[in-house]
Amino acid sequence: RNPLASIDAGVNLLFNANPEGKARTILPLMQKSVLRMANLIDNVLDLARGRLAGGLAIRRDRGEPLDPALMQVVEELRSAWPERAVEVDMQLGGPVDCDQARIAQLLSNLLANALVHGTGTVRVIAQSHDGALELAVANGGVPIPPEVMKHMFQPFYRAATDGNRRGLGIGLYIAAEIARAHGGSLSVTSDAEETRFPLSVPAPA
Repeated sequence: RNPLASIDAGVNLLFNANPEGKARTILPLMQKSVLRMANLIDNVLDLARGRLAGGLAIRRDRGEPLDPALMQVVEELRSAWPERAVEVDMQLGGPVDCDQARIAQLLSNLLANALVHGTGTVRVIAQSHDGALELAVANGGVPIPPEVMKHMFQPFYRAATDGNRRGLGIGLYIAAEIARAHGGSLSVTSDAEETRFPLSVPAPA
């Protein structure tokens, strides 16, 4: 993490110096690469922890609103993908009893996945009611074949027919494990209109 943090600090320093010419194109690409690498490191570490401990650990926090943590993720990815539109519809009625850092990580994985593999505007929808949380990320693009959707939440799975697919194939697996650790579920639907990843987290008993 330390070398990556140094690269990130250097890129931000150069970007804040109002670069000109090719630098204005190259530096945002470097920021995007730093963000993707940070997410990859988190996912690899979580994969190891989950395998060794039999699942991911969570720390529920019902005292703080969830909105700021989710919006920070959205703004980070908007900055990394300035050419893409990300619409947000959040209707969270007060604090949600969840591990905010983990839910934010889940959103980051889903949103990054939509930006890399989807097309058009990406939509983030979050609602809470009676202590339960519903969150979804939706995007346009080519529908995902049913045989691929069956395996999307398995670690290291990469569709052989998707030539644009990058990464190790563990981001969606980690997202599903975060949902499971909360007693919830993460699923996927995909048709000609949109591909949607809905998360459902029930209210704690």
